[in-house]
Amino acid sequence: MPLYNFKLVDSHFVSDCGIHQLDDDAAAQIEALKLAQSLRGSRPQLIGLHYSISVTKEDGAGVCVIPLDVQ
Repeated sequence: MPLYNFKLVDSHFVSDCGIHQLDDDAAAQIEALKLAQSLRGSRPQLIGLHYSISVTKEDGAGVCVIPLDVQ
């Protein structure tokens, strides 16, 4: 199973949210949606400030970017 890197970003890197071993890109997108939803609940001050969850594969290829502003 490939490794996926999850990061909280604005226009720059903000925080590393971990590395997860998942089945495929679709599973990584689902995890990113869950993480974004969790952050909206636990850190509502980030909403409206253009933060996103960025997901890349272990080789650096982009998988998805999930904005925190979208519910």
